[in-house]
Amino acid sequence: MNLSENVSEKFQLWTKEFNTAPPPRLDKKLVHKYLAENVFVSRVESLGTEQPDSFISQLAFESNHTFFFEHPLDHVPGLMLIEAGRQATIAISHLFLDVPYECVFIVNKLNTEFNIFAELELPVFLIGTVRNKRYQHGNLYEFQSEGNFIQGEQSIGFMNGIATLYHKSEYQHLRAV
Repeated sequence: MNLSENVSEKFQLWTKEFNTAPPPRLDKKLVHKYLAENVFVSRVESLGTEQPDSFISQLAFESNHTFFFEHPLDHVPGLMLIEAGRQATIAISHLFLDVPYECVFIVNKLNTEFNIFAELELPVFLIGTVRNKRYQHGNLYEFQSEGNFIQGEQSIGFMNGIATLYHKSEYQHLRAV
């Protein structure tokens, strides 16, 4: 995969840090989780003003997670990567797209493709882009996100989807119907 110099440098720095200590985790509030052990995103950064809707994330996995590693595995499970991608998208929306924490995210469409196993002993990154943002009454209410899972500067998989956002009160009304 041909990474920009800026992204490649960031991945090298984060890989060096990964090799010396466990990666940090985002605040669970940013990814809508109650338990810190279920947060699979370490950090998220914007690619800057030249690519305002593109982001890089470092993912964080531990092979002792009680759900995803309930039996011995020698790789990061695909479903865990999908959950990490979903969490990165939620964090991006709060950190960079001004989505309030009171919003509920509904995944309407999700496509994934994995072509190489994600190894446990190497860091996994996600390069993501938000597209087709739709607003209602000045608030973001739907968008498409896509991302490439990267390990060792090589694409190991791809994920894209569409999400709709509802304020909690709207969501409760929708569910009551």
